[in-house]
Amino acid sequence: MRMKLVRRAAAAYLLLVALAVAGYFVIYPLYAGQGHGEAAHDIWSVLNWFMAVAVVLLVVAAFSRRRALAAGSEDADRLVAGGRCYLAVALLLGFCSNWFADAWGGEVSPVPFLWIVVDIALPLFAAETGLALWREPDPA
Repeated sequence: MRMKLVRRAAAAYLLLVALAVAGYFVIYPLYAGQGHGEAAHDIWSVLNWFMAVAVVLLVVAAFSRRRALAAGSEDADRLVAGGRCYLAVALLLGFCSNWFADAWGGEVSPVPFLWIVVDIALPLFAAETGLALWREPDPA
């Protein structure tokens, strides 16, 4: 029962972050284009903190799923689980690289195209993982 609550909380968090990031990704060009560029960037700065937690949850969920499928599963299931782990880690690395450069950059500046990739991939991956966690049955 306790693990079910943890899974459901993580799933709800991932779904909310996916909705927030996807929604703001669509709204951002309209909002920033109306002379609110600094305020629009400030909203991304706040969303980044929630995205950081979501990316870490994605890595944890992917590795736990991979570990659960390590023995006794079909090759295709293990291949998909392994691919999800690599995708989660790549998303984590891309997000952290740009976030650290954006927040504490100094001489290093973020890569704008990488933000676009992260802002598109994170909601898709978070929503899919959140739905899978929400629907996952209790272990017997």
